Amino acid sequence: MFIDMILNFFSNYLIEVMGGMLIIALIARFQAYRVSKRDKVYFFTLTREILVTIEKEKEQKSKIVNVENYISELMGRVGKKIPNRALRMDKRDQAEKKETILSLQDYVGGKSGFLTNIQSEASVFHCQTPPNFTELTHRLLGQDEKWNKLVGPIPIEGVSRMIDILPGLFIVFGVFGTFVGISMALPEIANIDFNNLESSGSTLTKFVLNTTFAMKTSIAGIFFSVILTMLNTFSPIKDVRGRIFKQIETTMHALWYHVQQSREAENKTESNLDRLVSVLEKIYHIQSLDLKKDKAG
Repeated sequence: MFIDMILNFFSNYLIEVMGGMLIIALIARFQAYRVSKRDKVYFFTLTREILVTIEKEKEQKSKIVNVENYISELMGRVGKKIPNRALRMDKRDQAEKKETILSLQDYVGGKSGFLTNIQSEASVFHCQTPPNFTELTHRLLGQDEKWNKLVGPIPIEGVSRMIDILPGLFIVFGVFGTFVGISMALPEIANIDFNNLESSGSTLTKFVLNTTFAMKTSIAGIFFSVILTMLNTFSPIKDVRGRIFKQIETTMHALWYHVQQSREAENKTESNLDRLVSVLEKIYHIQSLDLKKDKAG
């Protein structure tokens, strides 16, 4: 009884269900791709500013004494040059340069939130042993709400994975619909009176309709699968997010290397000063001994 209800439902609405799934998937995919492109602009702008600042400091041969203070000061300078992710100001507000008051949610979810995440990892840059930059990038992005969420509590990674497997699911649904149609059509054959085909007209009609449904579901499944496969191929969400991840990872590596180089230069300078002081102390000691000998003589 229950199986018959399922078969009746899918025999009537399976194509409509697949069509609804396609529409929802297209809307979710458009939103996920738009958010990923927005994140790409933001993170590439941020990493570019960090790399440009590092190159300038290398040319100026700047020394880093306190790593925590340096990371905090660097993120402050970078934050002034990039737009805020959390707020959208209209053109009039931008023209009038109105100051916007950030709520705590905007602060945590905006540019300040991600820059604060980098500052919280300052101990990594202080350590002379190179860290696992892939894990570091995962930690930084894992704390970024706008990177992880699509809309509200909906995770963008979950949506992306679902969109990736939907083309295969549409094929499965199409094959399932074909078997449903065949299972609904075959019993009609037993009701056909081949000696009196005129009286079996309605039965033949049901048989043809169920067979047609079986074919239509396969065609619809293949068609929907092709649409999503083409979109996933020509505008892949995973590739965009992968490039963002790699760019952040490379930037963190460059920042760590720059900090270590500057600290080595600082340590060498301090070591040379210590040697100079030691030499001067020895010279002073020798001269003192010589003066004492002269006075004694």
